[in-house]
Amino acid sequence: MKGLRKWSWGTLPTYNGFTHEERVRGWQLIMFMMDNGWAERGATCCISDQTQQLRLHSEIYYDWRPFTLNHSIHMALHQRFKKPEQWWRIVDQYSVTGDEWFARLSRVPVDLAGELRAKYGPEISNVFARAPIPEGIVIPSHQIYRQPSATT
Repeated sequence: MKGLRKWSWGTLPTYNGFTHEERVRGWQLIMFMMDNGWAERGATCCISDQTQQLRLHSEIYYDWRPFTLNHSIHMALHQRFKKPEQWWRIVDQYSVTGDEWFARLSRVPVDLAGELRAKYGPEISNVFARAPIPEGIVIPSHQIYRQPSATT
């Protein structure tokens, strides 16, 4: 069994209210499941059907089912508050009904994480405790990302 991947990049900005630590742990869980064959990466972008430069995207980091997106669409999605016209051109191009998940994304930043914690309690943030890991598999808890403490 493969262990959890180690985060070796910079600090992620808060997204949908999810902190850097929550986003990294969500990434660790998704990659742990894929690395061990318990989940699969999509073969095409779920918005455009493109097969090139695929990336994984989460709107909810307490969930382990990311969307597969083409890199340029992924970047436009993350920049939708700073460059909304770029994102809405993509939505207009690929949305069929307007009910697609990407067409329903908020036009303003939201604190989805805070809403979920208020509704379900703080334990919702422990994605490793709720993940569909096969019975008998122990998650290497010492590898779960913890934000380095600030040095004074």
